Amino acid sequence: MPKRIMERHASDNKYLHRDFHISGDQGIAYVGKNYGDEGVIDYLTRFVKNYYKPLIEKIKAEGLSGLMSHIEKIYEIEEASDALSISLNENILTVEIAYCPAIKFMLESGYEPSRWYIETTRTVNNVIAAESGFQFELIDYNIENGKALYRFIKE
Repeated sequence: MPKRIMERHASDNKYLHRDFHISGDQGIAYVGKNYGDEGVIDYLTRFVKNYYKPLIEKIKAEGLSGLMSHIEKIYEIEEASDALSISLNENILTVEIAYCPAIKFMLESGYEPSRWYIETTRTVNNVIAAESGFQFELIDYNIENGKALYRFIKE
């Protein structure tokens, strides 16, 4: 039998990073316990300004529709499109989350999210909005399952 060569790339494999949510929360909890609430907000603010820089530039160029497509893609990757209800009018992007797939995974794994996990919604989105020239408003958030209602508003 002749030798066969198969070419594979990491991108060929389905990637679910669910364990990352636990590790990320443990990091946030460490910062919170050692540096307090302001430390968590400062850490996440620095993270967002660097990691999400390409997204921020996309939002600046495309407006709220660029942000909407990003959010939809994230929930598709998380295999939780059923949790997302999103609507866009001219000036407001409204996002309703029935449950947070990260929190669902953490709880199913026997891990209880830290009290600072809310900041991965509140601070992260607030900084993305501010850096993109929009306002962010967290209207409702259920710490137990991540159910949330928030919106981005054109200034």
